[in-house]
Amino acid sequence: MVMPLEDVLLGAYEAPEEIPDDQQAQEVLRERFRIKDDAQADWALRKIAKARRRFAEAEELAMLEVRKIQAWLDDIEKSAEREESFFAGLLREYHMGLLAEDPKHKTHKLPNGQLQMRETQPEFVRDDQILLRWLKERNLTQYVETIERPQWGELKKALQVEGTKTVYEGEQVPGIMVNPKPPTFRVVIKEDVSDDNISKSH
Repeated sequence: MVMPLEDVLLGAYEAPEEIPDDQQAQEVLRERFRIKDDAQADWALRKIAKARRRFAEAEELAMLEVRKIQAWLDDIEKSAEREESFFAGLLREYHMGLLAEDPKHKTHKLPNGQLQMRETQPEFVRDDQILLRWLKERNLTQYVETIERPQWGELKKALQVEGTKTVYEGEQVPGIMVNPKPPTFRVVIKEDVSDDNISKSH
């Protein structure tokens, strides 16, 4: 039987059977398994593509199950809310009758709980622009909040970075520390990479 070209190209490269979770173990593994040429590098890209597809498929399946469970839970929640609302209405009506007899009887204790009537604070619906205008007209500035903050987006454009410092027109700017970051490495996988192109190492 004729070996596929892929197997011929990668015949000398033995990939690990399983990638360990431990970072230190992964470092040891990287020392043993080195990519030596473009063919092996491209093989590794296809392995990454396969891993991403495997996760995407598992995620899709998991989301289907999550939606089923969520739909079931939503049905239970609606049923429980209807039941609670019905019996809470009956209890409220009963408690209102007790309050009619004794307005001070705000809490009614029972073996399995309490019926409570509590005063609530009113809701204030404000138009802050109208309210601010009124406060300023009457010079009630003690009730006006002034928030000052740097216009960072604009200032950042005007700054020069020198190591861990920032400079504006030759002067070091206080209050800013720069944390340099190393360049990021990214793996870009073509969309048409298929499992058929991935060779199994032996």
